[in-house]
Amino acid sequence: MPVNSLLDEPFSLSSPVKIIFICIFLLFVLSIPPEVMAEDLPEKNLQTFSMYLENDYFAGKDGEYSSGLKLTWSSGIRDQYPKDIWPHRWLYPIIKYVPFEKYSDRKKNVTFAFGQNIYTPEDIEFEEIVEDDRPYAGISYISVGFHSRLEQQMDTIEISLGLVGPSSYAEECQKAVHTVFDDMEPKGWDNQLKNEPIFEIVYEHKKKIIKYGIGSGFGNDLILSSGGGLGNALIYYNLGLAYRIGWNLSNDFGFFPIRAVSSFNGAFDDMDLQFEKNKIGAQLFFSAEGRAVLRNIFLDGNTFTDSHSVDKKPVVGDLMAGLNLSRGRAQLSFAYVYRSKEYETQSKAQKFGSINFSVSY
Repeated sequence: MPVNSLLDEPFSLSSPVKIIFICIFLLFVLSIPPEVMAEDLPEKNLQTFSMYLENDYFAGKDGEYSSGLKLTWSSGIRDQYPKDIWPHRWLYPIIKYVPFEKYSDRKKNVTFAFGQNIYTPEDIEFEEIVEDDRPYAGISYISVGFHSRLEQQMDTIEISLGLVGPSSYAEECQKAVHTVFDDMEPKGWDNQLKNEPIFEIVYEHKKKIIKYGIGSGFGNDLILSSGGGLGNALIYYNLGLAYRIGWNLSNDFGFFPIRAVSSFNGAFDDMDLQFEKNKIGAQLFFSAEGRAVLRNIFLDGNTFTDSHSVDKKPVVGDLMAGLNLSRGRAQLSFAYVYRSKEYETQSKAQKFGSINFSVSY
C-alpha cells in the first residue's frame, strides 16, 4: 500500500457533531467516580463488559463498510473455564481436545458477544442494483469464545451463529440512525443479500514479542497476531502486528478492527497493576494487518442462492492508529482505520473510525 495514498487522504473531523461526540466519550472514562473503581482490589473474579463501535461516519463518508457494533461480556481470568456459564459449558467437551488447552499452566476465560455489521454500496442514492458496486448486506450474530493465555500469549477459538439478509435487521437499524442524524436515506436495500444462516469458526493467536513496563510507568509492547476463519460467511487467513507505547499499559492484548463474526481480546487480568490506586494511563497504538481472503459473503454474495456480487480482491490490508485512555478498571480507545480496496471495481480505499469502551466489575 503506497505511503503517499495515506498522505493524500488525511483524517478529517470537520463536523462539530463528531468532535462533541468523541469528546463526550473521552471525558466519560475520566469522570467515573472512584467508588466504581475501588483502590483495594483483592484477587477476585472480575468480569469485563466491552462496547465496540466502528463507523465510517467518523471519517466523513457513508458507504462500503458502513458500521459495526459489538457488545461483549467476558468472564474473569482463572485456572479453569467457569462451569456454570450457559451456553459455553455445552462446548467444553469439544474444546478440551484443542492442543493448547492441554497445558495446565494456562489461564482461561470465556466471552459471549452480540454484534451487527452493515455494508452498503459507495453510492446509496440509487434504488437499482449498481453492478460494479458492492451489495447491500447486513449480519447480526452471537458468538461464544474460549481464551487461553500465558503471560505473553493468548489463543482464542470462537464459534459464531448469525443471519445475513433482511432477518439481520440491518436495513431498519441503518435507516433509523440516518433519520436521527438527518442523513441521506439509503435507497437500495431492496437489493440486499437474501436470508442465509451463518456458521463460523475463528481461531486467533496473539503473542507479545516485545514487552516492557506493563502496568507501571512508561511501557511498550509489540503484539503478533495470526489466525483465520472458516465458514459460509468468511474464509481467510490473517497476519498482523500491533505496537503500543505510553503510560501504564494494561496487561491485555491490544486492539484490532472488528471482524464480521468474531470478538477481540478477552478480559482484564484481575491482578493487573493498572487497577491499583485508580491509576490513569494513556497510550498510542498502531497496527498493520493483512488478510488472504478465499470467501467473503458480503462481496461474493449468497452461498446457496443467486444474489448481487462483485469480484473481491484476494488480499486486503488494514492500517490502524489510535489513542487509549484508562483509569483503574475502565479504558476507552478511539482509532482511525485505513482499509485497502476489497474488490476490483472499488473506486478507492476506505477509512473509518472506531470507539471501544471496556470496564471490569
